[in-house]
Amino acid sequence: MPFKNHLNFQSGLTFVGVGPGDPSLMTIAAVEAINNASLVAYPVTKIGEKSIAGEIASELIKEKKCLPIVFPMVQEDELLQSAWEEASFKLAEEVRNGEQVALLCQGDPSLYATSAYVLNLVKLKYPFCSVKVIPGVSSFNAAAAIAKVPLSLQKEQLLVCPAPDIVIDLEMLLDDVINSKKVLVLIKLGKRWLWVRKVLQEKGLLSNSVFAQRVGFSDQVILNAQEISIEDANYFSLLIVRKGCAF
Repeated sequence: MPFKNHLNFQSGLTFVGVGPGDPSLMTIAAVEAINNASLVAYPVTKIGEKSIAGEIASELIKEKKCLPIVFPMVQEDELLQSAWEEASFKLAEEVRNGEQVALLCQGDPSLYATSAYVLNLVKLKYPFCSVKVIPGVSSFNAAAAIAKVPLSLQKEQLLVCPAPDIVIDLEMLLDDVINSKKVLVLIKLGKRWLWVRKVLQEKGLLSNSVFAQRVGFSDQVILNAQEISIEDANYFSLLIVRKGCAF
């Protein structure tokens, strides 16, 4: 198939981290990658739904040719794998047709990002497809900055992980915070906050924790965790937990 021949134009696929929500947190590299793209792809949970990543970069892409890529919010491995396979094929085909594609990724493309699975598949199955990755600001980096607290100091270890599904796993993580002076970041709290809050209180860590929700959006919440009731958490919420440092 013929390739487009634009001045300073090279077909390829760039995974672009657009940050957690505030467009002003997009890096210069991210803005340049979007501006230089001939096609902007962004994730949606289903066709017709809005894209969070697309909304973050909306001012940059309103005149662009766009391609929604479906990443369903499901747990079944087969459905997820199928979606990643289809996405990697579609994106690689656009590159084969001569497009310079920017795939928008909320936060950072390398950290708990669906796009990372697509990146691996593209590298494995479509070696002709040139790929680049533009890092983005992660939600917990932005939350720490807004809360004016350090993520880690000197020899402290920083552990970032999704909130566990069972109490005993959380207790083990919190014991590590207490005994080893680790700083813990729990992402994707969601409905787990109903019992995570209680465990934090039992361990004496509730008042030492920052609760952050929808970081970078107009309705963001960033407070000491003891000020947050058990009902007030959604999927886009996180905790920064530290021993002996009241935020």
